[in-house]
Amino acid sequence: MNCGSLMIKIEYRYVYLYISVFVLISLLILHSCKKEAASPLPDIAFKTDSGFVFQETTLPIGQTILVGISANGDETNITFFHVGWDNGQAQTLLDSGMNQSTFSYDLSITKTASVVETWEFLVMNRNRQFNSVKLILHRDSSSQYGSIQTIHDLVLGAQAYPDAGSFFSLTAKTRYFLDEAFQHQDSVDMIYYFDIYDATFSSPAESDAPALFTGPTGLANWTIKNETRYDTTEIAPADFDLSLNDSLILAAYEPINLKRKAKYIEPGMVISFQDPRGKLGLIHVKEVVPGPAGYVLIDLKVQQ
Repeated sequence: MNCGSLMIKIEYRYVYLYISVFVLISLLILHSCKKEAASPLPDIAFKTDSGFVFQETTLPIGQTILVGISANGDETNITFFHVGWDNGQAQTLLDSGMNQSTFSYDLSITKTASVVETWEFLVMNRNRQFNSVKLILHRDSSSQYGSIQTIHDLVLGAQAYPDAGSFFSLTAKTRYFLDEAFQHQDSVDMIYYFDIYDATFSSPAESDAPALFTGPTGLANWTIKNETRYDTTEIAPADFDLSLNDSLILAAYEPINLKRKAKYIEPGMVISFQDPRGKLGLIHVKEVVPGPAGYVLIDLKVQQ
């Protein structure tokens, strides 16, 4: 074999090697592109319908807005949803697992006294891909504290108390027994009962109350279940009595600490709450007569 023939064979070998490497790289890139195309990020966006706030805005202290989220996982289901709140300290309002292709969520937000607060809404799909949107709220520098209404010496009976109902409407300022409350589901905001957590404030959407209020008009048969959320505070009863506007109410408001029930209620406690319409308030517990046949005596202050 002469040198010329040997050189041609060597050159062909390198050409074949180069072509093979090129084809392999091309296939890898194509595979990667197909994989990315088949698994996009989950889509999440603010609702822009009338009544929803969906962009950075300035609000007076105490104003309540409605924020809505829509998410779509396309062919990859959404498995996790997170709501975070940051007023200089990052905090979590909600972490929720799920397994669905679409997701919708509405949240009433009451502007706190923070100069700036950021709300983040995040979803993750089955492939552990994340996407999020954020809403920044600024405090209006001309904000003034708002007026409040006060209800004195309200008695709410526990589930077996014969002389006063367990259900209360903040809008109607009316107390109901179960059968009456069934006829006013849309306005019932608060429930008092005595059970495994002793004296307890809750609302129709809370999970334990239906086991205590049963029968044809029982909570399990309600079609409208309002939710009020509660948080214990360190406020002294004397400060509660002296408050003439919603400054103390707003100072006590911590959205991430609000729960579906306030448990182990005792005299002297001051409890913060947010009603289904986003109004904030405080409850001063003055007396607790324990047991299912007992009652609670309270003063109540709420934003007008």
